[in-house]
Amino acid sequence: MKSLIIAILYFASFSALSHSLFAQEITISGTMHHSSLEGGCWYLQGDGGKRFELVGDTGIVHPLRIEGQHIVINAVPVKDGASVCMIGEIVRVLQRIDTVRYAIDLPVAPVTLVGIVHRTKTGVWYVKTSHGRSYEFQKPPAKRYRRIGAKFDQQVRILLDKKSTKTGKDGVILSETEHSVKPRALQKKYDAR
Repeated sequence: MKSLIIAILYFASFSALSHSLFAQEITISGTMHHSSLEGGCWYLQGDGGKRFELVGDTGIVHPLRIEGQHIVINAVPVKDGASVCMIGEIVRVLQRIDTVRYAIDLPVAPVTLVGIVHRTKTGVWYVKTSHGRSYEFQKPPAKRYRRIGAKFDQQVRILLDKKSTKTGKDGVILSETEHSVKPRALQKKYDAR
């Protein structure tokens, strides 16, 4: 009976070891984020949208825990793993692959912005449109717009990136341009000479 139990335990440990040795290694690219769920949980938001919880050697995993850091890792899925957060698929990190991320040009759009000027408690001026979108000024607006409730109707250049704002608005107003109405030339009368 003892030999049967020992044989079963040996087979079970060997199959678990062989499963972990031959598990499919995957490469994951994404951005690290921190959630306040269950006292604080770190997860990797994959570039494809899938979330991963990272486990493994603390010397590898802890340096990855920087909010907003883009990383690329080699990992293996953890079968039958459980965590307190349950925020994504659990993977064991094998190594970090350093990559170079090149700067991108953020989208800047010329827009005729129509709305009402407001100001936050921290002193940031912004325009709220009738569609519910808000755009903050990079620099204080022109003097005529520096009052709450002023109607704003200007051609502006907007940086369409929420991460570039101070207050989480929909974008940043980079510059204002005055509407300049060019006087029309008078039509010449037809001279039939």
